[in-house]
Parts: sequence; structure tokens; C-alpha cells
Amino acid sequence: MREPFLWVALDDLDRKPKETLAIAERLTAVDGLFGFKANIDYLLNPRLSLKVALEQVQQLGRPVFADLKMWNGTRTMRSVVETLVKCEVDYLNVYALADSLLLDAVKATKGSKTKILAVTVLTHYDDDYCRKWFRRTLRETVRLGAEVSLERGCHGIILPGTALDVVADLQTEKVTPGIRLPWYPEDARHQQEVEPGIAIARGATGLVCGGPVMKSPEKLGIDNVEALKRVLAKMKV
Repeated sequence: MREPFLWVALDDLDRKPKETLAIAERLTAVDGLFGFKANIDYLLNPRLSLKVALEQVQQLGRPVFADLKMWNGTRTMRSVVETLVKCEVDYLNVYALADSLLLDAVKATKGSKTKILAVTVLTHYDDDYCRKWFRRTLRETVRLGAEVSLERGCHGIILPGTALDVVADLQTEKVTPGIRLPWYPEDARHQQEVEPGIAIARGATGLVCGGPVMKSPEKLGIDNVEALKRVLAKMKV
């Protein structure tokens, strides 16, 4: 079984680029399997080209995840993926809801190191949301999204840690956002929060964690480096 990987979400890159990159650079000295996730608001920043924006994160020497959450037409998604492949990003994401429109986007990664993860249900949503829009429970919606994503050739899925057990039989990368620690203050952004060790025990191969690492000085009074070490330690089952 592969060792789980952590994506540190650099959520303030768009608003505080210098400060955020400086913190990320200090984090690179920490031993462990982790990389950095950059959001679409930073990647579409008018002050930078996409190539330059990505290079600023890539120069940290860790894997980079371009968090675009795409759901568009076939041509558009293929074009975006081709660009990101040329920029040598390690991971990017799409919505499983794009279904058959994903086929050409996945083909565009062939022969490259770039992998596509499909979002099943955002951790921001709950059962009521899924019943309203999909006439299914959250768990049923996650399962459907996972099956469709893999049928379309995606390299893995993104799903809430609360639903990992419904995809336990699927052999693929399973990335879980909304990672929180018992000692981190609640922020109400994620309806489906889960602790790192629990997510790993349930089968997650990758985790996404931002606040507990990047905001630890202001929220917890501890250094970012120490916070990252604590998260990585909690990932060991």
C-alpha cells in the first residue's frame, strides 16, 4: 500500500502571494510526502501569466496541484488540460459531472506526468444538498460520481472523508479535502470534515489541508512548520 500524500492548500496565494510563498518555502524543509495546491483565483490572477503563476509554486521543488474544478465543453477542457500538461503540473481536477465530456481531457494527459482527479461531491455540501439536486444521498452521489469518473479514465477521485467507505472497493487514488485536527478551531467552511488519521484508515491515499498549516500562527499560536509536522504525524495510521 502506497504511503499517503498531503496537499497543503495555499489558499491565500491570490491575496498574499509573497507572504504565502515565503511560508511555503519554509515548509519545504520538512520531511514527508507533501506538495502544494494552488487555487483557480491565483492561477487566473491578471498580474501573472498562468505559466509564471505555476512556476512560482513549482520552484519550491514539491509536486503541484492546479485546483481548477473544471466542468465545461469538450474542446475547452481539452485545451486547458493541454496547457497544464505543457506547464508540467502534477495534478489538476475536474467535476465528475462532466461525464463523457472528460474523455478528450483525459486523453490529453497521455504520456505526461499530469494526472486528473474528478470531484464527486464538494466537502462544502451535505445530504440535503445532494437530495435537492441529485435526488440521492451524499453517499449515493459520491459512489455514482466515482464510478463515472473511473469509467471516463480519470486517474483518481476527490471525495468527502465521510463517504470513503462507499468507494472502499475501488482501486484508485482517493483524495479527501476538509482535513481538520481536534485542536484547530471550527470555521464552518466544510460540512464534511474529517481528521487525517481517520481518513487514511478509511482508505484515503491523499489529503488536502490548508488552514491548520497555513493559519496556525494566528489560530493556534504555533509555527507553520510545526503545524505541518503535526498534520503529517497524524497521517500515520
